[in-house]
Amino acid sequence: MLAKLEGHGKAVSGIALPLRSDKLFSGSRDGTVRLWDCNTVQCASVIILGAGVGSLICEGPWVFTGLPNVVKAWNIESSAEFSLDGPVGEVYSMVVVNEMLFAGAQDGNILVWKGIPNTQNPFQLATPLKGHARPVTCLAVGRSRLYSGSMDNTIRVWELDTLEPVMTLNDHTDAPMSLLCWDQFLLSCSLDHTIKVWFATGRDNLEAAYTHKEDNGVLALGGLNDPDGKPVLICACNDNAVHLYELPSFMERGRIFSKREVRVIEIGPDNLFFTGDGAGMLGVWKLLAKPS
Repeated sequence: MLAKLEGHGKAVSGIALPLRSDKLFSGSRDGTVRLWDCNTVQCASVIILGAGVGSLICEGPWVFTGLPNVVKAWNIESSAEFSLDGPVGEVYSMVVVNEMLFAGAQDGNILVWKGIPNTQNPFQLATPLKGHARPVTCLAVGRSRLYSGSMDNTIRVWELDTLEPVMTLNDHTDAPMSLLCWDQFLLSCSLDHTIKVWFATGRDNLEAAYTHKEDNGVLALGGLNDPDGKPVLICACNDNAVHLYELPSFMERGRIFSKREVRVIEIGPDNLFFTGDGAGMLGVWKLLAKPS
């Protein structure tokens, strides 16, 4: 562990390190976004939003914050700020791909804004993606597809070119909480105590090639290669532990313990990763090579 960042009064719900920025952004259920100086590891600024943050991501110079019934967009280079209306209820997950912002909302819909450069408002609301019956918990993109997990226990797959649904994965028996696209695989974790590794058996078919079982519900996933190039999966469980597994064997590489459950894992540069827990604590970690 390199540093503990303390200041949030409630659970951390998003962590982002924008491109060419020396500030780490964190959003919390306490209604604030904090900016942390990467050189001094001190809090440089606090933005008070007045409502709990459901999610926070960045793309290029843009930082997106999911709030009840709205997404706030900030450009850290131009200081431009926009309020993107449309979501109903909390915004629990967001992702950006192909100049489109996707936001998974509490009503089960996925809102889509298309980027329109050189206009007064560069975000144009498109037709939402409908299909989930309960809140959308997680989003991921890979291989020209958007993947969405929901409290309805399903993972839906959408074609990015057409924004049409392709298939629905029903293997989880409880809510999928995090999705990770890694190489040719999709990984999903769920409150049903499993991590599933999905593999494409055809253009329009995904099958769970492997199921890893945990003793507790799994809340978040992250993945990075160690200094030797070996893939390591980071998974947070609701018993306040974070497990590190070597892939593809799922051999345990290490374990991190927190005061509260870790809800957010964000991968940084140079083998760094960040965690945010239910008490408001951020952890800064560096993955080292496996001892010989």
